[in-house]
Amino acid sequence: MSDGVLLEIDMGNTRLKWRLIGQGRQLSGDSHLYRDAWVTRVAPGVEAPALIRLASVAGPERTELLLQHCRHRWQLEPEIAVTTRRCAGVTNAYRDPSAMGVDRWLAVLAAYQQWQRACLIVDCGSAVTLDMVDNEGLHLGGYIVPGLQLMRRALFRDTDAVKVEAAAAASLDPADNTADAVNRGLLLMTVGFVTEAYRRLVAELETPVTVVVTGGDGERVGALLSSIDARICPDLVLDGLALALP
Repeated sequence: MSDGVLLEIDMGNTRLKWRLIGQGRQLSGDSHLYRDAWVTRVAPGVEAPALIRLASVAGPERTELLLQHCRHRWQLEPEIAVTTRRCAGVTNAYRDPSAMGVDRWLAVLAAYQQWQRACLIVDCGSAVTLDMVDNEGLHLGGYIVPGLQLMRRALFRDTDAVKVEAAAAASLDPADNTADAVNRGLLLMTVGFVTEAYRRLVAELETPVTVVVTGGDGERVGALLSSIDARICPDLVLDGLALALP
């Protein structure tokens, strides 16, 4: 690996996140939606990174647009992470590892690398994904449900009288108005989903389990996991890039 500045990029379904790493620390970074000239907002002002690492679940068209931008701007071909059978002490549970989203895989790698014990990895993005790993690094599989925004849009689409925006404040208390009732209800569903999965995993493994939360809604959900000692790690997918692409 080069000693120069590294550019790491996480292309999610609705949002892109990037950071520059130099001398072992983050120099800068940002995240944004795929709007307007989104590709030009990746590492603006950076002349030439030594290496570009990329994880993408954004689909072939958006991914190719970013690749072309990197080739044209920096004359660099990004290294692209893929899901594998084994990496960094973790063994994938999927019969076909390529069918598992690379963002989930990288989050699993980063969580297990940091804690070296049984983990429940919670990624709260367009979907809420849960992945389980035991003390030996065996991936036990996981769950996928719609994310908060996706559930909210589904409710809007089929319910004419319910049109509310996401609330800035997070609470699980019963609401006295429709907007809060929707937002708190969706949060309660998500928190209950995570809590039940955690309870089942602890019972199955009969060992302590570290809960690691990431994703765009990770801080909001993680703050409400009052019965669980959850660790909020916003850059978990980016952290996994160095493990998959050393």
